[in-house]
Amino acid sequence: MLRRRFILLVPLLALFAFVAMTEERTEAATWGCTGKDIKLGNDIDNIINNDPSGTPTTFCVDAGTYQVSAPAILKAGDKLIGQPGTTNPVQKCTGGTCVNTKVLQPIPVVKLVGSGTANLLRARGRNISISWVDLSRASGTGTGSGAITAGSADSTFEVAFARIHNNASLGISNMKGTVRDSEFFSNSEQQSSLGFNGSAVKGITEYEAARVFVHDEQGNGLWCDVGCSDDPAMAAFHVYDSVVINNGRGGIRYENSSSTAWFENNEVHGNGRTERRGGIDIRDSQNATVKSNVFGGATFRFKNPENNTVTMTYPPNVPPNERIGIRATDSGRSDRTDLKNVKVLDNMMNNERIVTCGGPVMCSGNTNIGSR
Repeated sequence: MLRRRFILLVPLLALFAFVAMTEERTEAATWGCTGKDIKLGNDIDNIINNDPSGTPTTFCVDAGTYQVSAPAILKAGDKLIGQPGTTNPVQKCTGGTCVNTKVLQPIPVVKLVGSGTANLLRARGRNISISWVDLSRASGTGTGSGAITAGSADSTFEVAFARIHNNASLGISNMKGTVRDSEFFSNSEQQSSLGFNGSAVKGITEYEAARVFVHDEQGNGLWCDVGCSDDPAMAAFHVYDSVVINNGRGGIRYENSSSTAWFENNEVHGNGRTERRGGIDIRDSQNATVKSNVFGGATFRFKNPENNTVTMTYPPNVPPNERIGIRATDSGRSDRTDLKNVKVLDNMMNNERIVTCGGPVMCSGNTNIGSR
């Protein structure tokens, strides 16, 4: 009798499993993501870390706030996709009229909040992507710290529509690949990170930053350092169509590298608040082009951390009196790269300075250049 009941029970269990799996897939698909659904209340880092390696997984994360107590490790081919939120155009205002920049400020509805963990997410392998997440409260300050660490990723790595803020150290460390359509603010809250890795994003390999909104950082904004090594899959350390404002040190910093850098069509204002560095700052580096960027004081309209619309006016770079829009300098140290082949072209300086044209720095077509 017992054997007969067991035989009848097996197909019932299979049916229940099928129904549960079908319901999960249907629920995940309601916002256009098919994969392993992570729901509010689930242990997100445990689910990701216990997913078998060798098989790429798409993690579909439903709206809500998730506590992260250990770094969630994404493996080759994995995608972490938060339920999409909304976007808000970052606007530049002149004379009472505000017009959209190319930056869309993401407002994710999936929030990952650190709870005693050095990192929130780690990328290990090829073809990993992270999108539509708000990341905060990573506590690490040493090597490999940051909300996201990408040192074990490669040029196929991508971060998109992320909002990364209020971490002890930087937002993304050892960046590779591309970060786009994302916002960074108030990272590097611990003083010990400044001068070491304090920034929104830092790479030691060429990476791309497209249409990012970087503001109110304690350290640098976007930084490539320690050789900024050549990546054959990337054209350069390339920052374009971005808004980089009100950061404590350099807005965009390219340091100690003989690779290639290209900075174009960016709005760069109010940087160098606490350290004398240019809005775009090139130090002991080569093969850099700075083209068609806009400097000087400016006013912007965007959403603050509470998602209220604010209008903020920013001073020139390196306030109050230095006004250094672009700086390209050589330390003279024999153990660092010589400054060479820097081109500064067609920038709107708005009474800010270029330090310094001549020799290894070729300047042409720049307008409204200021003097000290």
